[in-house]
Amino acid sequence: MQTPPPRRSTRSRPAKSPLSEAAVVEAGLRVLRREGVDAVTMRKVAAELDTGPASLYVYVSQRGELLRLMHDSVIATVPLPAIDPGRWREQLTALITDVVRALGAHPGIGRVSLGDIPTTPAWLGLFDRVLGLLLAGGIERQRAAWGCDLIALHIGAVTYEVDSAGPAAGDGEEALQGALDARHARVGIEERLAGLDPARYPHLAAAAAELSAGPASARLALGIDVLIGGLAGGPAGGPA
Repeated sequence: MQTPPPRRSTRSRPAKSPLSEAAVVEAGLRVLRREGVDAVTMRKVAAELDTGPASLYVYVSQRGELLRLMHDSVIATVPLPAIDPGRWREQLTALITDVVRALGAHPGIGRVSLGDIPTTPAWLGLFDRVLGLLLAGGIERQRAAWGCDLIALHIGAVTYEVDSAGPAAGDGEEALQGALDARHARVGIEERLAGLDPARYPHLAAAAAELSAGPASARLALGIDVLIGGLAGGPAGGPA
């Protein structure tokens, strides 16, 4: 009779890393980067940590809370500038760009700020700085406060478009460009614009080349410039 092999002692197995809220959040981000936000379930995140879903509920109450914590973890990676009133516009432009790129590297997590008002620490810290920069530009407080809403919506919309292209490849800027290329390719935008009837769509037909031209970074910069310029240059705004 063959002697069965000795059972491996549990003491000889590699010890699991202790669970914590931070470990659960980081595991969720790994799943997101690999498979997209829709794949982030409590079961998948638990498997990523080599544990059962019930273990996660000690640290995260539900999937919605996990996504909010993941979103805040990404926002927390963006450095906040010390406010310089003489450079407020340049600083705000750079800050919004950095946030979009950070979220763009994690497609789908930007959805958290759409249809909701995040109140997590990093998000609050971000918009405290955004509001401070707007006020440093001489923008009236009420207008600046509503401007925070507009900036949050713009960030959410841009990052949602990245999500529509699928899991990110590369950093935030590459993800933005990949999403733009994917949208254009999906509908064959250049061919469709080139084939427009000038009699029916005179302005679109004349601007066909311009409509499909330019990198995603330039489009992002224009959107931010228009947004900040509108807040600063309106009747209730201060100097640009």
